[in-house]
Amino acid sequence: MRSRRSNFELACRLAAFAVLGWLLGGSMMRSSGRRVERASTSALASRLPTWTRAPSSVLLHADLATTPEARVVDWLAALERSGHAVTWSGAPPAVAMSSEPLADPQGGVRIELAAPARTSVVLRDDASVVDSVRVNQLGAAIVTPLVVGTLVGDAGGQRFSAPAPDSAHLRAIVVIGNAGWEGKFIVSALEERGWPVVARFRVAPNVDVTQGVALPLDTGRVAAVVATDTTIQSLGAALERFVRSGGGLVLAGSAGLAPAVAPLRPGSLGARTRPSALPVDTIGLGATGYYPVAALNGDGVALDRRSGGVAVAARRVGAGRVLQVGYDDSWRWRMAGGPGSEAAYRDWWSRAVAAVAYLPDAGVKIAESATESAPLANLVDRLGPPQPTAADKTPRPPVDGRLLLVLIMILLLTEWGSRRMRGLR
Repeated sequence: MRSRRSNFELACRLAAFAVLGWLLGGSMMRSSGRRVERASTSALASRLPTWTRAPSSVLLHADLATTPEARVVDWLAALERSGHAVTWSGAPPAVAMSSEPLADPQGGVRIELAAPARTSVVLRDDASVVDSVRVNQLGAAIVTPLVVGTLVGDAGGQRFSAPAPDSAHLRAIVVIGNAGWEGKFIVSALEERGWPVVARFRVAPNVDVTQGVALPLDTGRVAAVVATDTTIQSLGAALERFVRSGGGLVLAGSAGLAPAVAPLRPGSLGARTRPSALPVDTIGLGATGYYPVAALNGDGVALDRRSGGVAVAARRVGAGRVLQVGYDDSWRWRMAGGPGSEAAYRDWWSRAVAAVAYLPDAGVKIAESATESAPLANLVDRLGPPQPTAADKTPRPPVDGRLLLVLIMILLLTEWGSRRMRGLR
């Protein structure tokens, strides 16, 4: 029968060996850990040569407040491919930018921006500051008449860029309808803006008057068709093929009533409305008569609403776009409007045509990757999502090893002392 003292001595011995085993196990875990090299965004570029010479056992971790420039990301990706463990953490802002030429004879560039909500973005090119904008929840768009070199955006210290696009190569605009004031002034407005226009007006049954060379209805020669009434029915099935292949279509006035455009129009037309008075000095589209869109199709979008209904609507059909303009006497805006109405009328019709006109890809410079235009997306693509450094996950003993050695000595001395007091060695 073992005495209590014997049990105590055995417990001290077992405890000493248990602590010694735990200490040895912790030492082995520490020896299997890897040294970690860390760098912030500002110091990352200068640390890359040192990281390149470091052995592959060293963990490389970047703490990023903003996405570094493309060459730094490429260098880190190359280190990872060569066998180094490379990680990153932080929350760089998710930004992106694209630019495309405007379908306008006078040129211009449309710049689309994406950034966190309520972020202020300053945009500049190689010459000067282009503009600044505060991003809402859906992003932002800037239209500028000229871009020199590369577009560079700055959103709270995060820089991103996009190449300036080449000028658009515009095709002809075909205007078709009955001979009248509306078609005449639409053609004049577009030609004054610089659009190449081919007009075909019906003056009697089976008698048409043509301005310009008649062109086949395909996107290789025609950018958009503008119809002022139901005579567009004469184009038949060729019109739908043209739109679905990327061509644009503007249905003005009663043109939306033609059966041939029923599969294309944004919505069905209602009865024509006419304003009660025409204030000659301030007349605009809001004071002219129009055919309201009585019922929009499922994918139709209302762009202009009046008290009598939707006056302008749009829809995508295949690769093309269709704009339904209910106004059928917009010429009154130009003839009877106040000061500046002539230029306003010309600009409005040019924008309407530009919104749907086919634009060949030759005018757009498409980046090979998101390296500069979407830097965070490029970073995640090259290095993976953010994660804590491996050093943060390496197990560490919670107690200093020297204290554990002292504890082992105390336990062994306690056992030895107890045995000596009992006369045992």
